[in-house]
Amino acid sequence: HHHRTRGGGGGGGCQNRETALLCKATTTLVGGHHHHRRIGRRRFSMSKPSKEDIVVIEGWRASSIVARGGGSGGEKIAKERGFRWSSDVDEWERPDFTSEEDCVALNRSERLSISVPATTANIGPGFDSLGFAVDLRNELNVEISPDGTFQLELKGEGCDFLPRDESNAVIEAVKKGYRFQSNGERELDVSKLKFTSTNRIPPARGLGSSSAALVCGLAAGMTLAGSDVTTARAKRDLLNLACEVEGHPDNVAPAIFGGFQIALSDENEWITSSVNIPKGMLCALFIPDFHSLTSETRATLSDKLTQAEAVFNIGRTATLINAFNQSDFRLMKIGTQDIMHQHQRGDKQFGLDKIIAAAIGAGAHCCFLSGAGPTVLAMTGGDANGKIGDSTIAAITAERVAEAMSDAAKGFGVEGKALIVEPMMEGISAWIDVFEDDDVEI
Repeated sequence: HHHRTRGGGGGGGCQNRETALLCKATTTLVGGHHHHRRIGRRRFSMSKPSKEDIVVIEGWRASSIVARGGGSGGEKIAKERGFRWSSDVDEWERPDFTSEEDCVALNRSERLSISVPATTANIGPGFDSLGFAVDLRNELNVEISPDGTFQLELKGEGCDFLPRDESNAVIEAVKKGYRFQSNGERELDVSKLKFTSTNRIPPARGLGSSSAALVCGLAAGMTLAGSDVTTARAKRDLLNLACEVEGHPDNVAPAIFGGFQIALSDENEWITSSVNIPKGMLCALFIPDFHSLTSETRATLSDKLTQAEAVFNIGRTATLINAFNQSDFRLMKIGTQDIMHQHQRGDKQFGLDKIIAAAIGAGAHCCFLSGAGPTVLAMTGGDANGKIGDSTIAAITAERVAEAMSDAAKGFGVEGKALIVEPMMEGISAWIDVFEDDDVEI
C-alpha cells in the first residue's frame, strides 16, 4: 500500500486528508521515492495492460462544455466554447469517448475518494439562497471491482434502508457526471466498479444529505471521465450540474465551495458569493429522531407573500449578511428571524419556537431551522473581534445550548440527539490512493 500525499486544490500545495488531492501535481510514494503524477496527462504502466484492465486516461476537463443552469428540468445543455483556460488539457491528450475501450481515469491499483461536507441552508430568512458547510462529511470511494462485478457498500447513516443497486442516488449521479464530462458521447458502465459510500450526514434531517450524495456522485463521475474537480472551472460546471438536479443552490453551493455562500440564478447561470464566518464559532445541533422530506415540507408553504412579509425577510437577510461579515454577534439573533418558512415547518410539528427560545436563553447568538428541518442549529462562540483563541467559552456555551435545546424538545415530546460541529471552510475534496508500486509515469 503506497500513499499519495493529499495536496490542496487552492494553491497551498499538498495538505491534509480532507484537502483535494487532485491538484495539478500530486505525489505518489513508490518504492521509497516520490513520483509526480501530473493531472491532465496520460499515465502508463510498465507492463502492458491486459484486455480486462481499465484504460487509464486522465485529466480531460471538457474544454468544450459550458453548463447552463437556472432550471430543474431536462438534461444539461452543452455547447462549444470559443476560448480556453490554462487548466484545459491539450487537445491531443483528450480521451476518445467513441472508442470501444473502457474510458475511466482509474487503474486497478488506485482508489478514487470524494469527500463532501454537510450543509445548513436558509440560515433563517435566506430561503433557497443562503447556506454554509459544517464539519460532518460523507465520502465516496471508487475502485475497480476485485471480482469484476458491480458492488455498492454502504456504511454509516441510512445503510438500513438506502438501495444497494444502481438505483441508488449516488450511482445515478456518477453516471450523470460522467455523461456530462464526456459531452454526452459516452455512458458509464459501472458493472466492473466497486463503490463504498460512507455516510456521516443523517439523511432527511435538514443537513444536506441529498446534496452531499448528489455532489459526491457528480464529482466522481466527472473525475472518472478525466476532470480535475478541484479547479475553478470544474467547480462551476459541478455547481451548474448539481443545481439542475436540485433546482436551488443553497445546499450544493457550500457543499462544493465550502464556507458561507450566497447563491442565485442570473440569466441561466448560477452565481455564488462567499460570506465571512467569524473565527471561533461553533454550531450546536439538535437532530430529532424522525425524518423530514424537503419536498413534503415545501408543499406546505404558501407561494404568496404580502409586501410586509417580503420586507421583513429582506431586512433580516441583509442584517444577517452584515452581522456575519462584520462579526457583529449582537445582530445575529435578529438577522436569522424568518416569516416565510421555518415556523410553518416546525412550531406545531416539534416545538421549533420553544427550541429557539431555549437556545437563545442559554447563550446562543442565534438559532434557526436547518434547511427544511427537523434539525435546529444554534451558533455560539467568538468575541467582539471574531476570534476565540484558546478560550473554552465557545465549547462550554455550545454544550449548554445543546442541552437546553434537547430539554425543550423533550418538553414537547420530541426525542433526538445533540451534536456540536464547527463551520467548515473547505467544500469538496478529492484524492487518489495508490496501492501498487509497479506504475511509472512516462
